[in-house]
Amino acid sequence: MSTKEYKQLGCLDVQPSGGCGFQVRAETEGELMQLVATHAKQCHKLDSIPAEMVSAVKAAIKTVSVTV
Repeated sequence: MSTKEYKQLGCLDVQPSGGCGFQVRAETEGELMQLVATHAKQCHKLDSIPAEMVSAVKAAIKTVSVTV
């Protein structure tokens, strides 16, 4: 087994009172942001993520180590 670093984000990391338990991991921030945008569109009915929310999302991204 080896350890790999991923970017991780959950809706509750951005808006703790939001009640959405979505969490995602990806190898890069770009991949993570694409997944977040898809989730925001499908589940939160946002056609695009507002600039202020993009800043909050990027600030909430964590790097985690995962054993693979």
